[in-house]
Amino acid sequence: MFSCEPEEINPNILGRDFPVLVTGGAGFMASWLVKYLLEDGYKVRITVRHINNEDSYKHLQKIAERSKGSLEVFQADLLDPEAFNACITGCNIVFHTASPYKVHNIRSPQKELIDPSLDGTRNVISAVNKAHSVKKVVLTSAISAIYGDATDCIGVKDETFTENYWNKSSNLNYQPLGFAKTVAEREAWKLHDEQNRWKLVVLNPSLFLGPSLTFKSKSGSFDFIRKIADGTYKNGVPNIKVGLVDVRDVAQAHIFAAQDEYAIGRFMIVNEVKSILEIAKVLDQYFGESFNFPRKLLSTRMLYFLGFAQGYSRRFVVNNVDKDLKFDNTKSRHELGVYYKPVNEAIIEMLKYILENNMLK
Repeated sequence: MFSCEPEEINPNILGRDFPVLVTGGAGFMASWLVKYLLEDGYKVRITVRHINNEDSYKHLQKIAERSKGSLEVFQADLLDPEAFNACITGCNIVFHTASPYKVHNIRSPQKELIDPSLDGTRNVISAVNKAHSVKKVVLTSAISAIYGDATDCIGVKDETFTENYWNKSSNLNYQPLGFAKTVAEREAWKLHDEQNRWKLVVLNPSLFLGPSLTFKSKSGSFDFIRKIADGTYKNGVPNIKVGLVDVRDVAQAHIFAAQDEYAIGRFMIVNEVKSILEIAKVLDQYFGESFNFPRKLLSTRMLYFLGFAQGYSRRFVVNNVDKDLKFDNTKSRHELGVYYKPVNEAIIEMLKYILENNMLK
């Protein structure tokens, strides 16, 4: 699938003479991406769902006012086949970051996750195919397009995930977010392989943490850290491990992928693996005992029989609790040049931001 040979590209094509588009530009990670692009002098276009809701992107307007670059805002709905035509016309790089992210309280996985992820990718790439100026698409996928359960590593070389693997355990009814990420990324590669004008780079970040540029962000990362601090897990947490990375590293990786004319394929953007309890200990050591941080593990046997009350199915418990998790980020470091910041700093900075902006409740 990734056999396309790099074609000759005019260096100016990936320069600052052309606009670049960031779909979902007001999001948690995308805001950092837009910030770095503006400070680097790019003409940045972003899409938002509701252009009249200026509060959702005014932080980017303020950044643009004091940056070398410029900012244009467009309204676009992922489900509208024509929504991206105007904003992509004339661009040479498209960063497609817009995608729903829901883990809990999902009533209709098809409508809430699959349709906007899959159709949104199709609609963006359809507009790319119409805009002959576009030379590269950088798609934000997720680590969940590489694996669904920790036990997916069984049979994998050294039981370590790399970019060569795809999520085969998620489906519409089990971990539908991972399923949505997988089908959307596969569709992007299919559409890429049907043409030979533009190149595709896909980034597969793990859970990204760190400070935000806007308290309007609805990223699931905030819920993850908030629940560790607000007493939700005061009685304990499952022994589950997660891949972590600083949100600013993810944003920078997007720029590296765009600026390197030879970059192509998938890149896992993940730094460290920690258990939920280890994350809680990092916060506990910094913020002290005034918070109800979890300080013990829940019994796996108890989770197997009663975990559904906390949203953990028996299948999830069997395939993820007490299981190891390993990633090889060599490709992102060596080929993209990503230099990873310490994850502990991102964990602490995220809770600091939540507290400073009264977001704990």
